[in-house]
Amino acid sequence: MIILAAAEVLIVFAGIILFIWRLQFVFPDFAWFLLGFLVLTFFIHRDRLQDLGLGSRGLIAGMKAVLAPTLIISIALVLSGTGLGTFTTGISNWTRLSSFGRYFAWCLFQEFGLQSFFTNRILQVLKDPKKTAWASGVIFAAFHIPNPVLMPLTFLGGVILTRLFIKNRNLVPLALAQAIVGALTSAAIPVSWHHGLRVGPGFYR
Repeated sequence: MIILAAAEVLIVFAGIILFIWRLQFVFPDFAWFLLGFLVLTFFIHRDRLQDLGLGSRGLIAGMKAVLAPTLIISIALVLSGTGLGTFTTGISNWTRLSSFGRYFAWCLFQEFGLQSFFTNRILQVLKDPKKTAWASGVIFAAFHIPNPVLMPLTFLGGVILTRLFIKNRNLVPLALAQAIVGALTSAAIPVSWHHGLRVGPGFYR
C-alpha cells in the first residue's frame, strides 16, 4: 500500500501541474478524469468519511485550533494593507469579483484535494505528521507557481493546516481559515503583486 500511495501522489501531482500549465487550455475535461481517479483511490484505500475530514467530528476542536493562526495572519495582512494604502480599494475589487461564500466553497474543494488525498497518502508513506505537513506545504505551494505572494503564503498555510487536519480531521475550519486569509490577501496586497490571485500561465495575463 505504501508504494501504491506514493504512486498515486506522483500521478495526481503531475496531473494537476500539467492541467494548470497546459491541459486547461486544450483539454479542460481532463480535470474530471483527474477527480475521478482521486475519488477512486478513496475506495481502494477504504477511507472512511472521518479519514477524509467530512462530517461534524472535529469541527469545534478544529475551529478553536485555527483561530489563533488565522487571527495572527489576518492582523498582519490588515496592517500591511493599511500601510500600503491598498486595503479599501482591495475590498471593493474583491466584492465585485466574487462573494465570500463562493470563495469559501473553492477553498473547501482545495482543502479536500490537499488534505483528504495528498495528506492522507503522504502520511501513509512517511508515517510522520511533521514531515507530512512539510511535504503537503511544498505541494500546495507548487500549485501556486509562479505567484510570489501565494507561493510562500500557501506553503506556510499548507504546513499549518495539514498539522491541524491530522489532529482534528475536519475540512471546514481549514477552508474557512483559507478563505479569510485569501480574501484579506486579495484586499490588502497590491493587485500588481498577486495578479488577482492567479497562478500558472494566468499569472502573466
